[in-house]
Amino acid sequence: MADYTIRVYKNRDYNAVRMLFAEGMLEYIPATCAYVLKLPRAQFVLFISFITLLLISRSYLLSLVSLAIVFTAGRRQLNSEYHQYVEMCQREDLLDIEESYMASNNSCFWVVECNSRVIGMVGAQPVPRSTEVMVLRRLSVAKDKRHQGLASALCHKVKDFARQRGFKVVTLETSMIQVAAHKLYEKLGFQNTDVKIVPSLLGRFANFSILTYEYRIKE
Repeated sequence: MADYTIRVYKNRDYNAVRMLFAEGMLEYIPATCAYVLKLPRAQFVLFISFITLLLISRSYLLSLVSLAIVFTAGRRQLNSEYHQYVEMCQREDLLDIEESYMASNNSCFWVVECNSRVIGMVGAQPVPRSTEVMVLRRLSVAKDKRHQGLASALCHKVKDFARQRGFKVVTLETSMIQVAAHKLYEKLGFQNTDVKIVPSLLGRFANFSILTYEYRIKE
């Protein structure tokens, strides 16, 4: 950690933060695709599609090509959903980071800097109209800088910030596919308190869920 500095966000970090968030989220497309393909219902749909195409065309080659087209269409849909999520976030709190996180005494945004490069980030905001629950948001570390304790240090930054301002709980949401993040949060004392299915067509088909974790600040 000696070569890194965790500091408060500045306006010059804007493009780097938005890019780091996008890159981090889009990394999960291959893992999500692999998860969907392992589902029995997905395998059943592909199998039925192949058999139906084979009966209609009486050609293994044409059936395989058609199945590849179906797979490609599904991959594109998954890719589209991830990009839509990134764009939505960049239109919301990440559109004006200064206003979203730095305008209030009870919210903040930090970045990790190494050799003038932003390699990590995290934000903290109170739940609307709450003086007890703080939300940890947008935690991300550059792929080539992981496994060095940066994510853990950023989480501690949010926990300390919440404690100093009298909050009692730090909460966050993460997807089921972010297994490494689950292990990190649990190691830091967070507990899984809720699971909900993503309300999209793909989310319902794959039972793709969002997990809520909470950390209770000790008095």
